[in-house]
Amino acid sequence: MRRRLAWVAVFVALWARVWAGEAAAPTDLDVLAAALAKPVAMIQGRVPALTATLTGRYRDGALDQSVELTLVRADADHFALALRSSLLSFVLRRDAKSTVLSIPTQGVAFRGRGPAPADSDLQPGRLLSRMAAGWPVALTAIGVMQSADAATVALMLHMLLQLERQADARVPTFATRKAGKGATALIELAADGKSVRRLVWRKDGREATLGIALSEKAEMPPTPEQAGVRTIEVPRAELERMLGRGLARAAHILAYNQNPSRARSDVRRHGVGELRIRKGRRLAMLQGTPYEVGFQHGKLLRREARRLADTVLYVVGLYYSVSQKKWYLDVMRGAFRRLKPHIPAEYLEEMQGLADGSGMPLEEVQLANVFPALFHCSGFAVFGKATAGGTLYHGRVLDYMTEVGLQRDAVVFVVRKKGAIPFANAGYAGFVGSVSGMNAEQVAFGEMGGRGEGLWDGTPMPILMRMGLERARSLAEAMRIFREAKRTCEYYYVISDGKIPSAVGVGATPESIEFIKPGQAHPKLPTPVEDTVLLSAGSRYGELAKRVREQFGRIDEQAALALMRRPVAMRSNLHDVLFVPQQLVFHVADARGREPACDQPYVRYDLKAVLAELDRFLAERR
Repeated sequence: MRRRLAWVAVFVALWARVWAGEAAAPTDLDVLAAALAKPVAMIQGRVPALTATLTGRYRDGALDQSVELTLVRADADHFALALRSSLLSFVLRRDAKSTVLSIPTQGVAFRGRGPAPADSDLQPGRLLSRMAAGWPVALTAIGVMQSADAATVALMLHMLLQLERQADARVPTFATRKAGKGATALIELAADGKSVRRLVWRKDGREATLGIALSEKAEMPPTPEQAGVRTIEVPRAELERMLGRGLARAAHILAYNQNPSRARSDVRRHGVGELRIRKGRRLAMLQGTPYEVGFQHGKLLRREARRLADTVLYVVGLYYSVSQKKWYLDVMRGAFRRLKPHIPAEYLEEMQGLADGSGMPLEEVQLANVFPALFHCSGFAVFGKATAGGTLYHGRVLDYMTEVGLQRDAVVFVVRKKGAIPFANAGYAGFVGSVSGMNAEQVAFGEMGGRGEGLWDGTPMPILMRMGLERARSLAEAMRIFREAKRTCEYYYVISDGKIPSAVGVGATPESIEFIKPGQAHPKLPTPVEDTVLLSAGSRYGELAKRVREQFGRIDEQAALALMRRPVAMRSNLHDVLFVPQQLVFHVADARGREPACDQPYVRYDLKAVLAELDRFLAERR
């Protein structure tokens, strides 16, 4: 809807200016229109074959980076893309026989042979539109260029950018008077005024230049066949899906990080499940059998779950495949095969419900839910003599990959599953597991990742956390669940119980488990504090212990929140949660764009009140 409104607004403003007689001088518009004729024809597919070479340069003080991108279109389905830069170089070719991605600098190439997929995510027009969807103005411009002639496009650019012909320029040049926030931009044409030569953007001493060369010949670049380049054969449809979805999602992440918009307020309902979006924060209330909980999750968060799966499977997957020289989807399939025997059937049923509700393939849901969690985090529990009034405060700092935009799809789940303890989970759309949660029995959990990726013969950490939330009515029961579980990798946990109140730290590997009592000294935790459990690493642990000692005996809710500020939290601080188990209250802050969670406002949730609402909602539906 917003894109339609933007499109309408552009043309209303355009024709209003034309009728008002405020358009640029016809001679100037004619020059600009002539220069745009070839690019517009190419975008509209009226040029059957073409080669476009873009030479970019970005300068900011001592930083000076250059890149050359060549796009070749042989016909509607066959193309090549070559990138050369100091950071990354690759060639992507798609023809009738195969799709090949070659990265010589990494010594690896991926090749998919066989018939081209009929509905490929890598089809150029579809990929361009999906990539541009993150920028509504760009999407509007592409939509206009699909049908408008060059004169209309020239007039539109003039109206939107307030272009002005530079009288003293040696070649025809248009400058914008409305680049925004102190920036200026230039469109420089060729000497004859019949093609765009380069675009220049300047702001605060920074300059970006884009040179453009167009030809109506398809000059396909060769696929590098260099010694030392390992070619990995993969299914062609998977390679194109990885590239198409990964590149499109990466473009959306870039757009979000530059302008992190909030989700619009909304209420969605399905059966006895409800999603509330207020001030950009999502609260999903789910109830029923495992399958019903998953189905409600998928129905209510369909767009968000799809977006997150594209991130963890195709953006992360593309980076992993290139850097590790392994096909990421095969690695994930191998992990899931080993993990599946140790995942209780109820969670597999929930994944099936999530797949059916969202319309996503079951395999994508399953692989996304065993996404390797190598977290570098902090956690603490303070109570008794350490706090004002002896109240238990359990803090959880999650530091993990804010650069890939997981925070955009953050959700607080409150779940009442049949036969399980109701619980709250600070999580993400499309994930059924937990990394931060508290149940109605006042037991709270937080985790920290360690080493051991690849040790998959056990229950996945997020599922083990979820089992604790649904089954542990006390700290002792939680410890038993973790002790008896067949565990994976190396993880650390803080588990607290508001009924005592007390907490323990947990160090767990597949072979062993260790419980660290409040105030207990440990080689990795050299400065214990009475009535506290403090888990972190390096200097962050030292800072956390220092803050607790300085506030000892006076820690209240606000002071506990302050314990999670940087540098205890890292730059990659994805979310922070403060549980107050005795009150069944918790506070959640999520990262926003590139800004860490600890710098964002917290939202307070009352688990007891939300569960009461679920009861009323269920009664109304009966």
